[in-house]
Amino acid sequence: MREQEITHQASSETPRASVSQHRAVMIANPTSGSYVRHAHDVEETVAFLQQADWQVDLRLTEAAGDGRRLAREAVAQEVEVVIAAGGDGTINEVIQELAGSETALGVLPIGTINVWAREMEIPLESTGAREVLLHGETRRIDLGCVNDRYFLLMVGIGFDGEVAQSVEKKHFKRFGVLGYLLTSLRMSVRFDSFRVSLKMDRRDVRTRAVQIVIGNTQLYGGAIKVTSHAKCDDGLLDVCIVHRGSPLRHLLLLMDFLLHRQQGHQGVSYETCESLEVRTRRPIAMQIDGDSAGQTPAVLRAVPNALKVIIPQKRSEGIFKQEREPNEADPIMSVSKGFGYPIS
Repeated sequence: MREQEITHQASSETPRASVSQHRAVMIANPTSGSYVRHAHDVEETVAFLQQADWQVDLRLTEAAGDGRRLAREAVAQEVEVVIAAGGDGTINEVIQELAGSETALGVLPIGTINVWAREMEIPLESTGAREVLLHGETRRIDLGCVNDRYFLLMVGIGFDGEVAQSVEKKHFKRFGVLGYLLTSLRMSVRFDSFRVSLKMDRRDVRTRAVQIVIGNTQLYGGAIKVTSHAKCDDGLLDVCIVHRGSPLRHLLLLMDFLLHRQQGHQGVSYETCESLEVRTRRPIAMQIDGDSAGQTPAVLRAVPNALKVIIPQKRSEGIFKQEREPNEADPIMSVSKGFGYPIS
């Protein structure tokens, strides 16, 4: 990852006089199943924004890595908004280049699960999502970084990493959520716990775990709040460790997560930290924002104020530590303060 300095000046974060000044690039993968099903929505959204005097270019990827390249070009051209038309994997590719820039992330959620859109209460139907692009607010949020790769949502180490790896190898992604569920059921029978050493800031933890989730946000898989206390603007990573236990205990734990029960869970540890090192005796699979992403060891850290995002003005409380002030509700503006953070 290139060396760059994330520096934001508070004076530059002022409301824009009109949405007519917006230049945007929409990035989509025309070979993905979601795009084929939603091509009309993509075209309608481009036309809708153009009718609102946005300058919008639709850029279709042609090869692996094109999404990142197109986002990098947009940043170099000082485009105000890059719209990721896809799911969380598309978003993750795009944010690698938007991090530390003045270009904001917008989304048209046409992926499989759309965790980011659900977390921010961005409507999953295109008519609602494009209204957010036009009338939403822009805020700065944190990113996480793992082994020199940014993540917006979470990193999973252990069982879910193995599932993501298997789904990718067997090309089960085309089955959507069903592919993940069937793979999870098959692998749950034989998956074993692993020895792990974690260094969280200055604290050391050694244990046997079946799953570790490091969250920048709260939602996991679109329905479960595993890192339920995470705030995306507090400069911290939330760490949930599921220790070795019986299948029944893990089933009960899953039910607690699904029902958003907040009481303490037996066999679960919850920590927060600015940085984290994860070392295992044997390589353990990881997933980043839902996609398979190599193996341990892993070095993670929070990167405060790294990304500008467009989100609804009206949403539930809880994901932000600093909620907007009443005079900060103007469309397409940032409410962040100016600080500098190095990214290497």
